[in-house]
Amino acid sequence: MKAQAYLNGIFPRSDLALESGSRWLKGRETKENFERLLEKETNEVIELQQSLGFDYVIDGLLFWDDLLRPIANALGLSGHGKSSDENQVTRQIYTNTFYRKPVISGRIKKPGKEIMDTRFFGRIQTGKRKAILPSPFSIAYLSDGVHRDGNGEINKKAFVEVLLDLAKILNEQAKALEEKSHVSFIQFNEPCIAYAKETMLFWDAINDSLNEAANGIRAVTSLHLYNGDASKFLPELSGLCVDRIGIDAYSTNMRNFIGKPFDKFLEIGVINSKNSLIEYPEMIAKYAHEIMEGIRPKGLAIVPNRPLELVPRQIAIKKIESMAKAAELLRD
Repeated sequence: MKAQAYLNGIFPRSDLALESGSRWLKGRETKENFERLLEKETNEVIELQQSLGFDYVIDGLLFWDDLLRPIANALGLSGHGKSSDENQVTRQIYTNTFYRKPVISGRIKKPGKEIMDTRFFGRIQTGKRKAILPSPFSIAYLSDGVHRDGNGEINKKAFVEVLLDLAKILNEQAKALEEKSHVSFIQFNEPCIAYAKETMLFWDAINDSLNEAANGIRAVTSLHLYNGDASKFLPELSGLCVDRIGIDAYSTNMRNFIGKPFDKFLEIGVINSKNSLIEYPEMIAKYAHEIMEGIRPKGLAIVPNRPLELVPRQIAIKKIESMAKAAELLRD
């Protein structure tokens, strides 16, 4: 079985880019200079992945301030008529990260523009282009609005409607990426399913929304779960209508997968995005080999356990170099 390697989310900006962004917000830097620096670093991230022989390449999403901001901007998910850039800054407790919380005021309308910034895909070899979108459940679960009551509790009927609305829009965006930008891999990132207390209550709706989001897509599709133990959802995971399932190996009890049917390509998150320790390629390869022998998935990719955005850029580079070396060891 050939092991693959690729990234699965926002790559960290350099210290220089972080300082430039801070100066821009304070009016001490022009937007043009800040974005020029992000463009330069985006090109560097693409070149790095290609030099490491990654099977699929992303643009690094350096222009994404958080996972949901581009979606909220494109769909107008803002409160009280404000721009979504002015939405409330909210802490996601599980990861201690911050994002601007989208506000869903009614039925979600189709965006007037594409959600993804596609200008960098032309610099990625055809057949290796990968795009990342949040899952329908993560957008709905991390948003306020008509699907929640005054206490923040979920209204089941409204929540399901929101899920399906989002899934249809994501499906249109995925098809546009596939057709116009020749993207060959669409990944839906899912930071909420593994810890949300409502997950099993909405499992059928989650499955339906993924089915809608992936409907008619010829590209490889993936759902990457992180921030919790994904083994809680066995055997249901195998029934989800995506080609690949990503697992956070640091918060999932992988022993629970042993001996159980798993008819999917497995993305095993063994690069720890929550600390700055550099993993040894030999140890990664050994662990991944044991996973392959014990679970026997359709295929296996070595990936970070969650997006690398929280670690310093130079640490992230060293981590993915180890990841590439581990995949090479497995292939040998």
